[in-house]
Amino acid sequence: MALHRCRKCGLPLRLSKGYVWPGNGVILARNDPTMRMVIFEADYYAHIWSELEERLGVNISNTMIRGQHAANQDYMENHIIYGWRKFALRHLSTRVMFKRIASELTLFGFGSLELLAYRRGKLLVMKARHPFDIISLAWGTKGVVEFAEDMDSELAWRNEGEVTILSIQFQPREQGAETLDLEEMRYVREAKRDLSLAGRLSPPQGDRGEPCPSCGLPAALTELEWREDEGTIRRRDSGKRYIFTSGHIFLAIIRDLERKTGRDIESMVMEITRDYHLRGLQGIPIRSRNGAYRAAARYLLAGGFGEVKSYSCGEGYLEMTIANPFYIPRLVGRIAGLFEYVEKQEADVRYHSPEPQVLELEIRAT
Repeated sequence: MALHRCRKCGLPLRLSKGYVWPGNGVILARNDPTMRMVIFEADYYAHIWSELEERLGVNISNTMIRGQHAANQDYMENHIIYGWRKFALRHLSTRVMFKRIASELTLFGFGSLELLAYRRGKLLVMKARHPFDIISLAWGTKGVVEFAEDMDSELAWRNEGEVTILSIQFQPREQGAETLDLEEMRYVREAKRDLSLAGRLSPPQGDRGEPCPSCGLPAALTELEWREDEGTIRRRDSGKRYIFTSGHIFLAIIRDLERKTGRDIESMVMEITRDYHLRGLQGIPIRSRNGAYRAAARYLLAGGFGEVKSYSCGEGYLEMTIANPFYIPRLVGRIAGLFEYVEKQEADVRYHSPEPQVLELEIRAT
């Protein structure tokens, strides 16, 4: 399925038809208002998982797979097969379902997926190009086709040059096999509720910018390009890759790691995120301190990280109040990385949340 685009701004129309952009720093799925979406750098996940594995001394892959599988089931029920579609699914061809999922992956910037071979109830073989994360792509697709076939499966993949070949072999579903997924599903849905602030969101309070007069999407999104041939989202000026995705899988995995290790990981997330953004900003010219923070506020609003209600800055300091903050440790780390790049000094970060919808942040140079 091609990404039909707005005639005025050129952005994919499903961004406006499938998601709500109220202008308060939040992006919500239209069919599931508890699912909050964000747009961020595609290599962030690989970086933070690698860093956390090294610091915690654990293998995160299994935790990621469990979280991805549960989140995929939740996504299917709320976005693909909700309502009457659930009853029609058994009468649809898996090939049709596959085309829909391949189109979804392109919208999210997860990569392109091509069907190579399919035998109902036996085998499905795919070719992936430019996957942003092979575990997310592979296990997400696995969950979809298992739902369509009403069977369990074994998954394998191999790299062949610049492409990845994924093979799914179906097998009869065993009774009780979904018990683990139901527990993980509860964790995923708790994370969804918390990220969406249980629906108690602050309304828009500042300048939303000029939305597209045709589709209503934020004008800032036109700085990104959805490349269907690659299945990627890239900045037009730098070519840097981004993804459009939910954040609750990330939060659910972090909480699962905290349960397993007994450690508070939030401070690690903030530190790793700060260093990631500080490194990624290297070489980017800063014309003015105020301009840098104003551009950041514009990105946070359009990208779904929250709405900057106010900020003040000067040499060696930044104070900022953000409404509807998206997972505070990650958001604070992002801003701290920018601060250190702008000021060329390390940051002393202090923040608190007087209520869930508000983050008050103070950063001083040390």
